[in-house]
Amino acid sequence: MKFKRTLVAISVMAGFINITGCNNDNNTDKSAIEIPVSSTVDLSVLKHVNPMIGTAASGHTFPGAVIPAGMVQLSPDTFIGSEIDHESSLNPWHSASGYWDASDYENNDIIATNIPLYGFSHTHLSGTGATDLGDILILPYSDISNHNINDFDKENELASAGFYKTKLNKGNIEVELTTTKRVGLHKYIFENGADRNIKIDLGHTLENNNGATVKNKIEIIDDYTIRGKKTSTGWFQGQDHQGQEIFFYAKFNEPVAKAFLGKDGNEPSTNEMRQGAVYQGEDLTTFLQFEQNDKPLEIRVGISPVNWHGAQKNLEAEAPTFDFAQVKKNAEHAWAEKLSKIKVEGGTEAEKTNFYTAMYHMMIAPIEFYDVDGRYVDMLGTVRTLKNGDVPNYSIYSTWDTFRAVHPMWTIIDPKQATLYVKDLIRKSNDEFGMLPKWEGHGSETGTMIGYPSTAIVGDAVTKGLVEPQEAFEASVKSAHYRPHNFPQINDGILGSLMAGQLNYHVNETCVRIPNWNSVSYSLEFSFYDWTIAEMAKAAGNIEAYEEFKARSYNSLSHWDKESGFFVPKVQVGDNKCETLVGSGTEWEPKFYKDGKYDPYVADAYAFTEGNAWQWQWAFMQDLDKLTEIMGGTFGLNQKLNNLFTANSNQGDQHQDMTGYIGQYIHGNEPSHHVIYLYNRTTESYKVQEYVDQVNDQFYKPTPDGIIGNEDVGQMSAWYIMSALGFYQIAPTDPTYSIGRPLFDKATVNIGSGTFTVIAENNGPDNLYVKSVTINGKPLDVFNTFKHEEFKAGGELRFVMTNDKSEAMQPNLAK
Repeated sequence: MKFKRTLVAISVMAGFINITGCNNDNNTDKSAIEIPVSSTVDLSVLKHVNPMIGTAASGHTFPGAVIPAGMVQLSPDTFIGSEIDHESSLNPWHSASGYWDASDYENNDIIATNIPLYGFSHTHLSGTGATDLGDILILPYSDISNHNINDFDKENELASAGFYKTKLNKGNIEVELTTTKRVGLHKYIFENGADRNIKIDLGHTLENNNGATVKNKIEIIDDYTIRGKKTSTGWFQGQDHQGQEIFFYAKFNEPVAKAFLGKDGNEPSTNEMRQGAVYQGEDLTTFLQFEQNDKPLEIRVGISPVNWHGAQKNLEAEAPTFDFAQVKKNAEHAWAEKLSKIKVEGGTEAEKTNFYTAMYHMMIAPIEFYDVDGRYVDMLGTVRTLKNGDVPNYSIYSTWDTFRAVHPMWTIIDPKQATLYVKDLIRKSNDEFGMLPKWEGHGSETGTMIGYPSTAIVGDAVTKGLVEPQEAFEASVKSAHYRPHNFPQINDGILGSLMAGQLNYHVNETCVRIPNWNSVSYSLEFSFYDWTIAEMAKAAGNIEAYEEFKARSYNSLSHWDKESGFFVPKVQVGDNKCETLVGSGTEWEPKFYKDGKYDPYVADAYAFTEGNAWQWQWAFMQDLDKLTEIMGGTFGLNQKLNNLFTANSNQGDQHQDMTGYIGQYIHGNEPSHHVIYLYNRTTESYKVQEYVDQVNDQFYKPTPDGIIGNEDVGQMSAWYIMSALGFYQIAPTDPTYSIGRPLFDKATVNIGSGTFTVIAENNGPDNLYVKSVTINGKPLDVFNTFKHEEFKAGGELRFVMTNDKSEAMQPNLAK
C-alpha cells in the first residue's frame, strides 16, 4: 500500500516535518518541508512494526502513539512505581515508561485481562532504567466510581506506528490515540446513553525515582478550551533543581457542560470551575462533564516546554482541526518515510519485525524539544529562539548507551541527521550550558551514568568528517579539564552529579581507587573518552592536547592485574595510591579476593558499573592492539574470549541490569555489545558469526518480552540493526567496522547521497558462516574490517555464506 500526500495532508504536516531547525510561524524556507506534493511512500513496511515488543520483562518500552523524534509520546499508564495497592508486589524499576506487562511469557503465565489503567499521559521515556514523565494524564469515565483507575483486556489492545487503541472495561469506552510532533489526539467512544466524563490529572506522575508534582495551574478558557501548567520533580529535576515544567493547551470537539476541581483524594468537588479563573495546587485535577450523545468525544492537546501560548501555537499549527484520521495517516507516513531508509529482502517475518521495530525504537529519541515558533528552554533555564536554518534543540540524550551504536547508525543511514545531533551537543556545551550533556532529559541534566560519553558521539562525527574538529574539541575538552569553579552558571547539585570526583584520581593518580564508587569502570571509561578527545585534538592540529589525552587514555592500565587477567579495583596503602587489594589488609580485600585469588564474579558497585570484571575487561576499546598484548597476544585474547563465553552464568552477583547471559557475556547491558566482534582478531574468527547468530535468535524476539534488557533509548535496537546488516563498529571515533553475520539476503541502505547495498549470497537460517566477503569489490582490511568511507553511493558489501564451518573464511590477522 502506498500513501500519496494531499495538499491537506501537507498543511497538517508542515508543523512537524522540519529537520533543518527552521520553525517560525512566518517561515518561508522551503527546505523546512522536504516532501513534495507528489511524493509517495510505501506504507507496507509498517506491518513489520510492533510497538508491544519490549513492553514486558525489562525492555521498558511504551506502546503508545508517537512519531519520529516527537515531543509527544501519548501512551497508557499502567504502572507508576507507587508501591501501593495493585503495585505493592511489583518492582518499581519496571515503571520507567509508565507501561509494564507483568506477564511471564517464558513460562506462558500471561496476564491478559483486567490490566489496571490510570489513563493516558503525553510524555514517556523509551527503554530506560530510570523513571520520569507521565505528564498531563487524561482518563475518560462514565461512572464516578471509575474516575481514578480503569482496566482493559489485551485482546482489545492494538499498537502500531503512530497509533494506539484499546477498550476500557468499566464503561466499555473505546479509546484511540494518535499524535503529531507536539500534539496528542484522543478519541473516546462511550456507550449510547452513558455519561461522558473526562478527568485531567496534573498531579499524576511516574513516581519511582522520587517523582512528584510540586506546583500546577489550570484554567478554563471557554466552553471548548482548557490550558494548564505542570511542575514536577524526580529524576528530571529541572534546570535549577526546582522542578521541570510542561504546559498544555487542550481543545474539545464538544462544549464542556460542567467542570469541577478535584479535592482531597481527587474526588470532584461540588463547586463548579469558572471560566477565566486560574486554579493552582500541588495535586491538581479537573473533572469535566459533557452532554450525552452517540458521537466520539475528541480532544487535541498541544504541549510546550516554554509556556501555554507555545502549547496553543503548537496545536494550531499541527492540528488546527479535528481530523483524527488525517493525523493518523500523517503519523504513519512519517514513520514509513523514516523506516524506508533501509529495505531488507529475505529473512523471516519474525526477523523483519524485529528489524523494523528496532528501527522504530531507535528513532523515537532524541526528541525535537522546541515549539513551532522556534522557542525552547535551554539547560540553564534560558528561553531561546531558533532562527531559520538553526540546528534544532533536541532532548533525551542517553549518551552512555547511545554512543555505541545509535549515533554511529545515524552516520550511515542519515549523515545529516547525525550531524544535527552532534551540532546540538556542541551548541549545548559551547554556547549554552557550558559542558556536554551526559544524560539529559527535557532540559534537565541528571548526571546519570559515568564519564563524559558525549565525547564519543562528537569524536565519531569528527573522524567521519561530519563536523569541524576545533569546535568539537572545544566542546569536549571542558569535561576532561573539569574544575567546579569554572562552571558557576550550573546548579551545584547538577554539577556534582554531572562530573564526579573520580576524575581527579584518574588524572592525578592514574587510577580511580576504592572507596570511589564504580572505581574501575570510571577509570576505564575516562581513558576511553580521553582517547576520543585526543583524536579530535589531532584532527584539529592541536598536537600538545593530542599528546596529553593520548597519554591519559592509558591511565586505566593501572587497574590491569596480570596475575588474574582482569582489570581490578585498587586501594591506597601507605604512600602507594594504586595498590592491588590482595595483601593490602584493608576491609575491601575479602570482598574481591577468595583465598588470595581474585573473584571476577563479584559485581560490587564500588568497583564496577552494572556488572563485574568479566564484562569490564573488554572496555579498553581505544587500543585493541594493546588490549591484545596485555591479554597474552592473539592466543591469549582468543582464550580470554572463550573463557568469557563458557564461564558459569549462574555464579556470582547479578544486578538487575545483568541480563542476556552467554557464559558471563551479558547482552542486556551496553559494555558487552562490542565484545563478540573481537573474535575477528583471533584464530577463531568464525565465532563472531556463531555468537551473533545466537544473540539474534535468543535475545531478540517479536514478542512483548522480546528485548533481553532495557532497550535504552535505542541502543539495544541499534545493535540489532547494525549486526543484522552484517557489521558493527567496535569503538566509536575509530571509523572502522568489523564484519559479522548478515541476517537478510539483501539490504538496500539509503545513505543520503544514494544507496549502499549489502548482499548475502547463499544466505539462510543455517548458513551462518561467512565463506568470503568483499567491500566495493575489494578484500577487507586486517581483522575483517572496513572503513566508514566505504559507505558510498552505489557501493556494496557482498557476503557469500555457508553452513559448513570448515568453509568459513580464514582469520585475517596482522602480519
